[in-house]
Amino acid sequence: MEITLKKGKEKKIKNFYLWIFRDEIENFEKLKKEPVQIVNVKSSDNEFLGKAFFNPKSHIAARILTRDNEKIDTNFFKRRIKEAIEKRKKLKIKSNALRLIHAEADEIPGLIVDKFDNYLVLQIRTAGIESFKHEITTVLTDLLKISGIYERSDMESRKEEGLETLSGELYGHVPRYVEIEENGLKFLVDLHYGQKTGFYLDQRDNRKKIKEMVNKGDKVLDLFCYSGAFSIYCASAGASVIGVDSDRSATDLARENAKINKLSDRITFLTGDAFETVESLANSGEKFDLIIIDPPAMTKTKRGAEGVKWAFHKLILNSLKMLEPGGKLMVSSCAYHVSLNMLKEAIRFASNDIGKKLRVIDVTFQPEDHPWILQMPETLYLKTIYLEVLK
Repeated sequence: MEITLKKGKEKKIKNFYLWIFRDEIENFEKLKKEPVQIVNVKSSDNEFLGKAFFNPKSHIAARILTRDNEKIDTNFFKRRIKEAIEKRKKLKIKSNALRLIHAEADEIPGLIVDKFDNYLVLQIRTAGIESFKHEITTVLTDLLKISGIYERSDMESRKEEGLETLSGELYGHVPRYVEIEENGLKFLVDLHYGQKTGFYLDQRDNRKKIKEMVNKGDKVLDLFCYSGAFSIYCASAGASVIGVDSDRSATDLARENAKINKLSDRITFLTGDAFETVESLANSGEKFDLIIIDPPAMTKTKRGAEGVKWAFHKLILNSLKMLEPGGKLMVSSCAYHVSLNMLKEAIRFASNDIGKKLRVIDVTFQPEDHPWILQMPETLYLKTIYLEVLK
C-alpha cells in the first residue's frame, strides 16, 4: 500500500522531517479504515520518498522509518538498534544508567529504551512499533547482556494510537527497585511505578552542573524534587536542602536515596504541593541561596502552553522573593510545547513584577544520550535556564 502526499508536502520529508499528518495525505479518505501497516510514501508527482508506519487512527498518520526502498523486518530494527547502542558507547557518561534509544532522534519513531544497571525499561508509544515488539525485544536481548526488560508503555498518548496502556516484564525478572550510580552518587530507581521510566536520566548533566554552583553551607530549595536527585547532589556539595514533592511515594524514596548516600542529616523532604509550599515559605520570610524549579511537563498540548507559562510565573515570582543578590535560580521545563522563549518570558515577567534584575548564567538542553535533530523540532524538549539575582 502507498500514501500520496498533497502537493508541496514532500518538501519537509525531503528535509528529514519524519511525521506526516492526516491532512497532508491526499488519499487519506480512501485509507482511513485500513489497519496499521508499513506503507510506501510518495509525492504528488509519484516520487518515492520513503517507507513509513501508517496508522489512520492517529493524528500523526504516518512516521517515516527510512528514505530507502528497503525491507522493514527484524534485521532492519537490529541494525538501527545496534547503531544507537554504538553511539552511546562513545559518550563519556559517568553512570550505569542511560538512554539507549531515543525514538525519532535514533530513527526508530515511537521507541524509548533506557538502561538501568543490568536492566532495560522499554516504552512503546506507537502502534507501528507495537507490532514489532517481539522482534525488538529479541534484538535487545541478543545485543546486550541484560537480566531483564520491563515495559512501561503506560502513557496516555497511546490511546490516540488505538493502544491500551501496558506495563510488565517482557524478559527475565525485573525487581521493582534497582540501584544505579551517577557521578559517584547512588540512587534507587522504581522501575515499575516511577515517573517516566523510573528516573529523570535527561537531567544528569544539569545535576552535575547544579552541584558545581553550590557552596558549602548554602541553603537550597528543590521544588518538584521527585526521588531527590537534585537535592542529593546539592547536599553532597555541603548544602542544607529542602526538597518538596506532592507524591508521597517519591518523597519516601527520596529519603531512602539520602540515606544510602549518608546525607539524611542535610536534607528535609516535604510531601506537599510545590505551588503552595513555595508561597508559604515566601510569605514566612524564608531565604535561600539556590532554588530549583523542575516541574513535570504540566501540558502535553499546545493549547495548555500559555497556562503553563503563567504557572511558571507564579513559581518564579515566589522564588525570587526568597533570593537575595547573589542568589541563584534554576528553571527547567520538559514540556515540548513550552518553548525557551515562553520560559524566558515567564522569568522576565516575574522579575519585573518583583523588581529584581537577573543575569543569565547559562542555558542548557537535554544530554547527548537524548539527542535531538535540527529538522525535527519535536525531538528537542528539555530547556533549562540558570540565573543569578543581581539586585
